[in-house]
Amino acid sequence: MRLLKLLVPLVAIAGLVNACKKDDAQPQSVANVLTNGDFETSPYQDWKIDINKVSKTKSNGYTIEYSTEAASSPSHSMKVSCNGAYNDSTYQLIQQFFYLSSATAPAGGRVISIPTGGKLTMKVKIKTVNIQGNGISIAIGGNYGSDRKYETAFYTSTEGKTTITGTNDFKEYAITFDSFPANMHSMYALIFFLPNTIGTAYYDDVSLSVN
Repeated sequence: MRLLKLLVPLVAIAGLVNACKKDDAQPQSVANVLTNGDFETSPYQDWKIDINKVSKTKSNGYTIEYSTEAASSPSHSMKVSCNGAYNDSTYQLIQQFFYLSSATAPAGGRVISIPTGGKLTMKVKIKTVNIQGNGISIAIGGNYGSDRKYETAFYTSTEGKTTITGTNDFKEYAITFDSFPANMHSMYALIFFLPNTIGTAYYDDVSLSVN
């Protein structure tokens, strides 16, 4: 099941972006547009942590913790566990979102600039403990503005391409999107604990770079 079909429109939860270009019109590289990707300070202000319970009968049970049990660097990570996957539509997610223009960002919204044509690379280090089922997925995507009814501009994920299951120490996973679209309204970076998945996962050192 593709998570894009299950996502509540993420237009209202986008982060923010202000553009930087060199005098020769070549885009500058940005090492990481995400904040607190190493989770060394409390993540609850920088990251939206949610459970999408599509089923109204018996939803999956998740435990989400800011943890020191395991970390890639230096001492903290996000720990997500599920001990019962009762339906195929409930999933847990951790995300950051941005607006691409201060003109459309809500008060307090975060804005950063990503140049048209920029290459996006999202990386996450994930430790898995007895992850069974569909597993874990990372994703980036974005939406156009109101003139295009906030339709999806792009979306890419590891789902169906890279298997993140089993028991493994921290390993880096990455996805790329080669050419950032023009006239973007918002974008987001997410980590999914997919439907039909049980076990425990630790997330650390999350980054989203622009080249």
